[in-house]
This record gives sequence, structure tokens and C-alpha cells, in this order.
Amino acid sequence: MSSMTLSREQRYDRQLRLWGDRGQEKLGSANVCVLGANAVGSELLKNLVLPGIGGFTIVDDAVVTKKDLGSNFFTTSLSIGKPRAQVVTEYLSEMNTEVRGKFLVENLDNLIENDPSFFLGFDAIVYTNILERIVSQAHIPIIICVSVGFIGLLRVSVQEHAIIESHPDSTKPDFRLDSPPEAFVRLVNDPENDLDSLPATQLSQVPWLIIIYKYLSHFQRENGRFPTSYSDKQEVRKLINAAADSLLEKCRSRGETIEPNFELTNFQEASRAVNTAISETKIPPEVLQIFEDCRCQCYGSSDDRLTPDRSSKSTSSVVNLTMSSFWKMVGALKEYTMNEGGGNLPLRGDLPDMTSSSSRYLKLLGIYREAAETAVEHLASRLSHMDELRLEDVRLLAHNAAYLRVIRCRSLEEELKLSPARSDDLHLIPAHEENDAMLWYFMLRGAASFYSEHGRWPGSPCGASTPTVATAEGGDHQFAPHIVELDMPCLRGHVNRVLTASGVAVNRVSDDFVHEMCRFGGGEVHSIAAFMGGIAAQEVIKLITHQFVPICQPLIYNAITQRVALLEF
Repeated sequence: MSSMTLSREQRYDRQLRLWGDRGQEKLGSANVCVLGANAVGSELLKNLVLPGIGGFTIVDDAVVTKKDLGSNFFTTSLSIGKPRAQVVTEYLSEMNTEVRGKFLVENLDNLIENDPSFFLGFDAIVYTNILERIVSQAHIPIIICVSVGFIGLLRVSVQEHAIIESHPDSTKPDFRLDSPPEAFVRLVNDPENDLDSLPATQLSQVPWLIIIYKYLSHFQRENGRFPTSYSDKQEVRKLINAAADSLLEKCRSRGETIEPNFELTNFQEASRAVNTAISETKIPPEVLQIFEDCRCQCYGSSDDRLTPDRSSKSTSSVVNLTMSSFWKMVGALKEYTMNEGGGNLPLRGDLPDMTSSSSRYLKLLGIYREAAETAVEHLASRLSHMDELRLEDVRLLAHNAAYLRVIRCRSLEEELKLSPARSDDLHLIPAHEENDAMLWYFMLRGAASFYSEHGRWPGSPCGASTPTVATAEGGDHQFAPHIVELDMPCLRGHVNRVLTASGVAVNRVSDDFVHEMCRFGGGEVHSIAAFMGGIAAQEVIKLITHQFVPICQPLIYNAITQRVALLEF
């Protein structure tokens, strides 16, 4: 009996909980180019194919050899001698038939020389080997993911990247108790929320946000200021705790029968929530920095008429966000903030759960949602000239206004040409073996220089597994044990040049690192390749969906010590 085909919602259920329908829509329309079908490239693509990437293209002129069988689980002994790009593409395509998989058996250098426009149609380009040449100058995100022996390197390069849904690890509630919606103030003062006259059964159903605001207002009348310090908030908390006991006593004095174990749970919730609920409304510094950008400030000028963005593949929604449209949207957001918002960003309009009757809670929630929707309408009117925007896109911008981010990563050209170790970075060069991430970074740079000169990894007797490398039986050249010792002096020279150019004494990297890199011989260990491929796939998804914040610094994974480190330079 054949099994029923799962719907897209069922197939992608778990990830939809992470990045939602919008993220899945963007992922499903994206096209990624992976340069190299080695182990790390195959594992990276596996983690893109399973969640439903729209399409991928592998560029690789290598053939499958016995060396691949030990590290690349998308090759078999029957694949030996066949183009590696074709073999990996076929196996990956079986994992998700909705994904469009393509391959190109061609040398990368020749492709760059003969058809540089080939790369312009991709949403991201992934290198899986030593970086020799930059393939694109079209502001397409580039991800380098390399696995060599027990060391992994991840590097993201994007000139400028906007994030609307950054999904911060923790968020503060947006109650605006220092300048609440007028409808909220009216609700607090409504007779149905007169705490002194309510019976105990109804008193226990008042949402704690109303309770906090009542005693916050009492504090303001007594002290003439909004509580900002910890001691001020403690005073508000004391008022709430004292009121709970006092109000129950009033209920008893009116002849109400109250059980001995009866508690005002909502007052307890209010007391616990004082620190987070009472806070001054401020624009986050990251958003202020965006507002101060000249491209945001020039919004609305006479020469800033919206023209169709030819680089955008679709004009249906923010799902296809471009930097041009982002700055126009943020410019409108800034104008709203400075005018209708009274210096504040749009209200988010969501509330946490509270002990309350359904009618009271829904009335309170409705007030905040209405205020948030009013802000959306004002913002939409300022963006009416952007015909490609839908109302739900404006709503998304307003809801995430406090979490907007713009990241800029150092370009790969800068990293390869400039010194990564400025004088204030030298403390990153460790004096002990446990913190050796920067040392391995220099080793990889030295190995890249070695590769550029010799066309092979240090310690490897041959270059990439091209058709000339595989024997008629599909085997590889035998490893020469002495090649490690022969390559060590040459690799040492390349590493020393990198260290000298970086302003670091050559003796900071011991020969043990040089020897270990030669012992790796450019080989991949599947577990390390799978780990790095998984991390890199996450970064690709972040860049494609414009959700979550990508890693902007080089990442080094040392499987020997089981440490992951970000290099801050």
C-alpha cells in the first residue's frame, strides 16, 4: 500500500514554527550555487534540500575517487570515475523531489573567465574549498565553508544585509506604561475596574497589567516622576502587595465569605511583573543607528521617487526584500516615529497571558491591538507609493520595528589583502594551547597560499580529484608518507608570510601546527564536514529569509578540543 504524499505544511511543520510561512516562501523561491561537491558541500546542500530550498546548482569538475568514499556519504563505489557534481546532485534530488537540482562539470577558473554572468542569478554562493578567486561583484552573499582534517572554517561575506525579523533571544514586553494608549487609561479608570468596590471573585479576575498601572499612577502622584530605578519599582511592588491584603480585608468587612486559602493570583503576577512591565519607552540603539544613516534621512526627498528594482525577482512582498526597498521602508518608519508616533516606534500590540476573565482580557488585548493597527495604517499611508508592498508587509515592519538590524561584513577581498591582526587584536593570539582559534586561522591562510602556488593541499601528493587523478580502476595515487616532511618547510614559509603581513611574530605559530596541517593533507572527516555543513546551511537560510542575525565574524571549529570560536577582527 503506497503511503499518502504529505502536504507541504506537514512536511515542513517544524521549520514553519521557526521562520513561518514567509520564510518558507522565500526559501522555496531561492537558488543557491555551491562550488564543490566535496563532503562539506554535500552536507551543506542536504541541510538546504530537506527544508525545501527552491533550487541549487553544483559547479565541480572533479570525478569521484576512493578518497571521496570515506568522507562523502553521497557517493558510492559505483560512482567512482563519474562526475562528482552529477552523482551528488542525483542523490540529493531524491531526498526532496520538489527541489530543482542542477550541476555543471566545469573548472571554476574557466567559468569565471568565460561566463562571469553565470553567477548573477543566485541568491547565495557557497565556496567549499580554498578561496582562490572572487566569483561575483554583484553584492550576492558569499559563504565560505571549509573542512580540513579536524579543523573547520566558516566565513560569511555580504556587503550589506537587512533583517526585519531578527528573532532576538529575549524581548521586553511593549506596554508603554509611560505613555499608554488613551483607551487603556479609560479602561483602567472604568468602574468595572474600581478595585475598592469589586467583590473578591471579580477582584481576582482583573488583569495584572491594569493593577500595575493603577499603583504606578499612585507612585507618580506621590513622587512626581515615572519609576525608573530598582528602588522605585520596589516601592510600586510594595504598594501592590499591601493593596492585595487591604482589598481582601475590605471584602471581608463587607460580609463576603472568603475561603482561608483564597489568594489574589493576579496581584501576585503583578508583583512579579513590575520590573519588566515598568520601563521607559526608548528606541533601541541598533534602530537609532539605522535611522541616522543618510539613506534613511533622504527618504521623501524630491529626487527619491520609487522606481522598480530590477534586481528583485518578484514584487509581491517583503519576502523579496532588497536594500533599496528596505531603506524606503525604514525612512517611512522614521517619519512615523518622529510624527504620529510622538518619538516612539509603532506599538507591537501583543500581550502575555494573564490570570483574568476572558472578557476582561480580550477587552484589554483589543485596545493594544487597535493601537498597533492604527500605527500600521499611518505607516501604510506613508508607504502608499510602494505598490509592491502588501498591508501584511507593513504590519510585519511595524511589529518588528524594535528588532530591525543591518549588518555589514568585511568583504573577502579586504580579508585577503588587509591584516587581520591590528595592534589591539594581538591579545587574541594565545599563549596556551586551549585557545588556538586564531592560530588555526593563520594556518588556513598559509595553506591557502600553498594551494594557490602548488595546486594541492600541503601534505597531499596530488591536487583536486580531477579526471587525470583517478586511475582506470577508479583508485587514487598512493599516499607518499614522506610528503608531509617535504611540504613542511614550504608551508612554514607561506605561514610566515601571512604572519609577517599581519604584524605577528612568526614564532607565535609553532611547527606543531604546521606539521598537523600537512598531516591533514587536505582530507575531510565526515563528522566534521557534517557539523560545518549544518552550521553553514543555517547561515544560508538566515541570509535568504532575512530572518535571524547571521554570523559576521570568521568561525573556527577545532574538533581536537571541541571548541567553536568567533574571531573578533
